[in-house]
Formats: sequence, C-alpha cells, structure tokens
Amino acid sequence: MMTSLPQGDQTQMTTTSPPQTTPSLQPIPPVQAATTSDAIHRLLNPRRVAVVGASDDIVRIRGRVMHLLLKRGFDGTVFPVTPSRTEVQGIKAWARIGDIPGGVDLALIAVPASAVLGVLEDCAAAGVGAAVVYSSGFAEEGGAMAEVQARIAALCRDSGLRVIGPNAMGFYNILSKTAATFSPAAEIAPVDLPTPKRGIAVVAQSGGLGFALYNRGVRRKLPFTHVVATGNEVDLEALDFADHLLDDPAVSQIMMFIEGVKNGHKLIPVAQKAARLGKPLIVAKVGRSAAAQRAAASHTASLTGSDAAYDAIFGRYGVIRADDQDEMIDIAAAFSVCPNGRASLPRGRRVAIVTSSGGSGSWMADAIEQAGLAVPLLSDALQARIRPVIPSYGATQNPVDITAQGLDAFDQVIEALASSPEADAVVIVAPLGSIGAKLPFDAEALRHAIARAGKPVVFYSYTPPSPEMTALMAEVGTAIFTTLTGCAAALAHLVRYGAAMDRLAGAGSVAIPAMDAIAGRAAQALDTLPRDGLLTEFQAKRLLAAAGIPVTEERLAGSAAEAVAAARALGGPMALKLMSPDLPHKTDAGAVLLNVQGDQAITAAYDKLSGPVATALPDARIDGVLVQKMAQAGIEMIAGVMVDPDFGPLVMIGSGGIFVEILRDVAVSPAPVDHAEARRMIGRLKAAALLAGARGRPAADVEALADLLVRLSHLAVATADRVQEIDINPIFVHTHGLIAVDALARMEDTTDRGRAIGRMAATAAAAGE
Repeated sequence: MMTSLPQGDQTQMTTTSPPQTTPSLQPIPPVQAATTSDAIHRLLNPRRVAVVGASDDIVRIRGRVMHLLLKRGFDGTVFPVTPSRTEVQGIKAWARIGDIPGGVDLALIAVPASAVLGVLEDCAAAGVGAAVVYSSGFAEEGGAMAEVQARIAALCRDSGLRVIGPNAMGFYNILSKTAATFSPAAEIAPVDLPTPKRGIAVVAQSGGLGFALYNRGVRRKLPFTHVVATGNEVDLEALDFADHLLDDPAVSQIMMFIEGVKNGHKLIPVAQKAARLGKPLIVAKVGRSAAAQRAAASHTASLTGSDAAYDAIFGRYGVIRADDQDEMIDIAAAFSVCPNGRASLPRGRRVAIVTSSGGSGSWMADAIEQAGLAVPLLSDALQARIRPVIPSYGATQNPVDITAQGLDAFDQVIEALASSPEADAVVIVAPLGSIGAKLPFDAEALRHAIARAGKPVVFYSYTPPSPEMTALMAEVGTAIFTTLTGCAAALAHLVRYGAAMDRLAGAGSVAIPAMDAIAGRAAQALDTLPRDGLLTEFQAKRLLAAAGIPVTEERLAGSAAEAVAAARALGGPMALKLMSPDLPHKTDAGAVLLNVQGDQAITAAYDKLSGPVATALPDARIDGVLVQKMAQAGIEMIAGVMVDPDFGPLVMIGSGGIFVEILRDVAVSPAPVDHAEARRMIGRLKAAALLAGARGRPAADVEALADLLVRLSHLAVATADRVQEIDINPIFVHTHGLIAVDALARMEDTTDRGRAIGRMAATAAAAGE
C-alpha cells in the first residue's frame, strides 16, 4: 500500500549531523516467530531506524524525534522517510519505508492519526520489526478512530509487527543511547555520561509522567537504564516491558506509572518474577477516585479496574505503591544505596541518627518513629566509643549530636554507627548546600564506611543540596534526601520490602492436594445448584460445607409441619428465614425471625414468613423457609470471594455485621492463600486487636479463622468457572472454633474464562510463592 505522508517544511535546516553511511543490503529477518521478550529486545536495541514523517523542524515532534535520536549518541543507521524531500537533517531521505534497502529494525512514526494505519501496513509489508506511534487521536478520542485503533491491533496480531502506542512518547534506552522520543527530558543528562552498570528502568503508560520521573531522578543523580512510555497500548503493554526489563542484569529496580492493566493475568507473574529476582517494583497506580477513573478512561482509553484488587496483589508480592512522584524518587534513591540487593537492606527497624544540629536531629527522630521505625537508645559501650570524639556538651544517646563545633568528628561517628550491629540504617543530618565550603567529613572515608556497613547510610540535608554535592554523595554510594518525611518513609519502605521478600522466600506452595479434594466435593455440590443468578443461603452453604467450612445446623421447610419437625430435630431456639434467590438482604425485608422456640411459635413464624412477608415480595421466587439452630454469639467477622475479571479470584476477610460497608475494615489477597498469608491478612485488620482479646475478653480462635480463609480461597479457585462471588456474613468466631451463620453466592456460567482464571491461580500456587 502506498501511503501519503505529510509534506515536509520548505526551508531545510542546517545541522552538524554527519551523513549516514550507505545502508547494508543484508535483509533483516522477519519477526513473526519472535517471543514478546525477543521482540522487545530488538525494539529497544535497534541498529537501523526509520523516522516516518521526518522533518527539518526540530521544534515539531516529527523533526524533534529524529534530532534527539541523532544527538543523543545513537550509532546505528537512521533513515528519514518522507516523499517531499530528498534529504532531512543532512541525511538522505526515502519516499516509502519499503524503499529502504535491507529493511529496518524500528520505525518511528510521526504522521497524522489518519495516516498511521497505512504506514503500519507498509511497515508490516516491508518486514519492519517494530514501530513507535507518537500520533494521538485514537481510542482516547472515540468514534471512528477507536475502530482504527482496533484495526491496528488486528494488524499487529496478524503480521507480527510489534507496536508501542499510539499516543505514546516513545522510549529512551540510556544503555544503547537510543532516544526514540520527543521528550525534552531526554536531553537533561550530559550525552557523554557513563552508562550505569546497574540502574533504574521507568515504564509508564503516560509519557509525560514517565519522562518526568526520569527528569527528577537525574537531578538527584540516580542511575537510569531505560524510560519506556506505552501510551494506548494497542499491542505492547507496560507489563510486557516490565517483564522483559526484569531479566536485564543492568536493571536493579523498576518504577511504573499505570492507569489500568488491559491484561490483568500478566500482573501476578511480573510481580512474582520481581520478588524472585529481588528487584523492587515501585508503582504509582492511579484510579482510587471516581474522578481519576474518568480521567484515565479519557486519556488512554484504559479502565482502571478494581483498586482493592491492585492493593491485594501489590501487598501479596511486595510491590511498593507510591502516591506521588517525589515519593517514587525517594524510594528509588533509598534502594539505590543498597547495591547488594537483600543483603544490603535493613535487617530490622532500628535507625541511628547523627547530626550537627540538635533540633534537626530531634525532628528527624520524630519522622523516623512516625514512619513505623525505631530510634533506640545506644548501648553504653557504643556511647563510650563515641563520647571521646565529640564535644562534652554533645549527645551520644541517639540521635548523636556532635554539635556545630564537632564537625571534625563526623567521620568517626559515622564509622562507629555504620559498623555497629545496633543500627539497621544510619541517617546523617547535615547542611549540604555548598561544595565550596569545607566538607564536614572525608569523602573517601565515607565511601569506605558505607561499603563496609552492609546497610543503608543516607543523608538528610536541611538546606537545599548543591548539584555538586548531590553528585559527590552519589559517587560515594549514598543519597541525599531533602525532606524529613521523604527520608523516613523511604527507609520504612526498605524495611517492609525486606520483610516481604523474607516472607515470600520462606513461603511454601499452597497445598494443592487439599485444593483438589475441595474441588472434587465442590463439583458435586455444583451439580445440584443453578448455573446462573444468586444462590440462597441454604444453597450457598452447600458450597461452604464442601470446602469443610463449619456452617449452622439447619433444614429447609416447605410447610409449617416440616418447620416444626425440623425445629424439634435440631432443638433449642431457632432462626427462621425466608429463602429466595431474589432476596439477598433478608433482614431488610423483614424475612428473618430470631429466637423462635416451641411448636406454636414455629408455626406462627412460618405462617408469617410464607404469608404476609412473601406476599409483600410479589416478584420474588420463594424456595421455602430455612429453620436454623441459633448460633452461639461470637466476634462477628465477614469473609468472601470475588472473581475479578482481570486478576481472577480474590479472597477477603474483615469486620462483620451490619456495619461492614461503613467500617470497611477488610484485607484482600489473591487466591489461593496459605495459612501464613491468611494470618497476615487477619493481622492487618483493626479487628485483630479484638480477636486477640481486648479489655479482659478471651482471645478468639484466630487459627480457625485462618483455616476458613485457606479453605475459602481453595474453593474460589476450584469454582472460578461458575461462582463469581461468595459472601459469608456474619461468621461468629469463638474462643474455640467458629461458625458461618449466613451466606450468599452469585453464579455466572462463564466456563472458558473461569477455567482459565482457575488455571492461573493454581499455577501461581504451585509456583511456591
């Protein structure tokens, strides 16, 4: 297909770019059989790049893309493509991408949206490996252009062409000096800056924010390897790039900005891989609010999904969630001073502080403790080691205040704290505003102290640090923080991340034989249940019983006589409940009667439920009246299952009762969970203190509650093709044991998708998270 490209500018700009050598005639092999990772490697490391729509005007996107590619040190071959010129920015131009002898690895496409599909068809026909589409105005605009984006997606599937975008800012591979972007941030660092041996990769759906993170980080002298902005993700997604970059030995951590995940099944494997490799994922996930969800949909045409689901997955696999750009940079800076991965992380919560300003040191101590860490009193022996080298009016307890007159003691005090087993991290509070003044420490001595410490040693400067000082501190292996809370929060993230990695490393696989047994019993129960719609309490409890979850003693009655017989058999006070799949909230409809005892009372209660109450619900299908033995009261909890359309079954535990929606004291985790994960979920609840025994009350049976969660999670995986929701509320937790008092379930016959979700969860369990 011959594509009409935009006409170039009539005035050619003079550039200093040397003409490129004549292209090789060696054809580039097709990429159709390449794995996604292989395709991404080739995309990020191209040797022959075509700029489609190239211009001499470097202010405009289509000129700036080519300008940055040339100016940032790309040493491959560049081919401008435009039918209006024979030369662009001093390099021979081609009318069509198919005219380029030998083909190209990567096409950078900066043409009007209406021309993009035709250009991509030309790329596919020419055997181009991949393309970046900067043009906007597709699914985010809606209408006919959303259909064009769908056709681009089909072209990618059918041809093997891999695409970033559309509506993307492209990428910058710092390691290979490939600036395939128009972002001004690509020019912030000196072009001759040495490439890092290990550094940070940024992957963002928003190009502006992705390159802004790079911009901020470079100013903090953080090492970067890649910046990738994926835009509308018609083909390659942010998680594809994260998965690939985790395998790169030069990448030590990844910062991600995501608005939504189109293929949620990719998230858990990426999170698991990051944890397995000990490479932190620092993620900003927007969409907590309704306003943010509207903005995300209009910006990149992606749905934000369930925020609770993201929190559950992040928490399960040690993914760090940040709330703003500065927090992301602070966290990345903290990890950058841990070059040996887990071995460099804090082993505990104890932080030692050394300062030349008593007030700033005390303020830092407050921030550290508010972040959940500790500033412990130093031992007499360690204080005795420090006391002789600081002024007599200084302080040695922690914070260690060497005072403004004791600056010469910084080196020795830092060395003492960094080498001591009493501190898991060290914060040095000092003004680092100017490198022209005498340094309060010896840089080389500091380098050696940090290298030997095997723990984070960081600075907080209460004056704005100079760029030169920031660079110097980066060279010696530390980082400067400019806010108290940022420093404290970053150290707390290191501690939590280390704990998460230890937890995941020590966790065995979820017991698959137990899951298989539950699956068999659940399958038998499902054979007797409707395939769609809500299940009544009586029906839902068949599923719970199949999983071995204790439920109330009860019988379903179709007449007053049957209700009396059931009550006699069960014995004691009864609860009578009208059963209808159209009545999920029975109490609100007056369809529950409690503490009913005696034949006459049972008969009257049955008649009331099946008569006036049922009559008031003319559209409800009535299955009978449940006669249930009153359960012993206990601490009320709720547990449930939701099959998320992106992430599969999630299991939930929380404070129960009628105020569950108001209190929202819940913890969520992907299913299945093992006993340790179940205990961790319960421990995160505000109700954990109540379960442990409060105000003289006996402790509840937390082990039984954890067992219920494990069984419920196994049931969720086993029935994911049929059961979309399970709600158990309340659960009465006793000193010994518990009982599920009420339940409902929602069925949806989505067999193919559900089985795929079930397989995904079972695979995750077998992987030994």
